[in-house]
Amino acid sequence: MRVEVTGRDAVVVHPEGEIDYSSLEPLRQALLDARIAGVREIVVDLREVTFLDSQGLAVILYAHQRQRSAGGRLILRNLNENAYRLLSVTNLTTVIDVDHGSQVAPAHSPVAPAQGQPVRTGQPTLAGQPRSRPGATRW
Repeated sequence: MRVEVTGRDAVVVHPEGEIDYSSLEPLRQALLDARIAGVREIVVDLREVTFLDSQGLAVILYAHQRQRSAGGRLILRNLNENAYRLLSVTNLTTVIDVDHGSQVAPAHSPVAPAQGQPVRTGQPTLAGQPRSRPGATRW
């Protein structure tokens, strides 16, 4: 885990390898340290992350919520295809800022559809959940 100070109120956290239940403590601690230091913008650069599970995502989401409640923000950068898919399936791409940087966004992202593929609009749904129509009441 490497933490890079990029400005007076900004840091970039560079986790490496797998982020799962057994290895998420360094990420949790780095995000907490940045929050305690009063950093307004935290970028989590996932370029060197080979695996991200739901526990790692929960740590990131918690840090995002803490940053937002304090008027700051958390940005994810350089997600690989699997990490982006995890965020997309959980609908967190609409909650957490994702910076695609100079890399091409994943093919199934609405911002960069694959050649010849239709652009999906509206909210993605989880498998097995009904899609709601505009104006429809969802119970």
